[in-house]
Amino acid sequence: MATIEPRTLQDGTKRYRVRVRLQGELPRTKTFKRLTDAKAWAAKVESDLGHGTYVPTALERRRTLRELIGKYRDEYLPTRQIRDEAKQRSLLAWWDENYGHMTLDRLKPEAIAEARRRLQTRSNRDGEPLAGATVNRYLAALSAVCKWAWKELRWLPSNPVLDVSKAPESEGIVRFLSDAERTALLKTCRQSSDSNINLAVLLALATGARYSNIRYLKWSDIDLTSGRLRFVETKNRQPRYVPLIAPAKEALRAHRKADPTKEGWVFKGAHDNAPADLDKPWRKVRASAGLTDFRFHDLRHTTASYLTMNGASLAEVAEALGHRTLVMAKRYSHQTGEHVRATLERMSEHLIEAPAKAPGKRRDWVR
Repeated sequence: MATIEPRTLQDGTKRYRVRVRLQGELPRTKTFKRLTDAKAWAAKVESDLGHGTYVPTALERRRTLRELIGKYRDEYLPTRQIRDEAKQRSLLAWWDENYGHMTLDRLKPEAIAEARRRLQTRSNRDGEPLAGATVNRYLAALSAVCKWAWKELRWLPSNPVLDVSKAPESEGIVRFLSDAERTALLKTCRQSSDSNINLAVLLALATGARYSNIRYLKWSDIDLTSGRLRFVETKNRQPRYVPLIAPAKEALRAHRKADPTKEGWVFKGAHDNAPADLDKPWRKVRASAGLTDFRFHDLRHTTASYLTMNGASLAEVAEALGHRTLVMAKRYSHQTGEHVRATLERMSEHLIEAPAKAPGKRRDWVR
């Protein structure tokens, strides 16, 4: 519904202020010198809104993506207690630096698609193009901001990122440690001057947990009496309890004994408000062990692959690693065919029997 309010300025001239309201939409306002222009604009806006055509307001033409990102970082992120908040801020910093000048009325799917193409031409620290999954994390970071602006601030009429296709993601090669590589890695971890990394690698291999779950462990999450630990905030947003095998339990006991506080973060950092960064010591022990093509996340792959090679079912692998479906666990079923071969051979003893020969008759086989 449109309302037109005549207004008289101090010099005596008249103006006509139009206000268009439609349920579910932000009000649109504009001022005109002539009443006919005001009526024409009101009719057009009502028609456009009725047909779903977006008409930017004056505020949306002035507000920038930088202003929105800054508001999101200052007001929204601190209330969410996101464990990867530093990573989220890093992703948003790229959007701020490269597209912060853009006004919100120009934040269209086509502009975001162009940003996606630009990201796909970037290189990582190893000089290789960004992986599709990394590009999609940049899109997800912006999507979270736009969703907040749309649903809570009403700064946007919708989330434009939802109309942009994601970058294709490769299934990639599931890398896991051989026995010799595992021995070399554990040896360099024990020799490291940083005791945190030795425990972190042991826990990763013993539990199949992700880097963030391990890094953010607190002593209150660990029960050494019952021999289990708890991951409070997981990727699936559900707490997960994991049993501890003997080597991991003993390593935790030794680490706790050396901790003067015996509370707070298991991996103590320079400040109390954040745990230690394990990335730098990890890179050192990885290089010392000669594993240049191996990531910390591949320790998780190693655990899953060892489970399948020792006869664990896909359901058991999924439960051990906290997968909600069997799709991810299935990635590890092809790492070795030996346990499958053994199962099939045992089955063949009962299922496939040699054909019996009829007395006095010759059996001809069909080729």
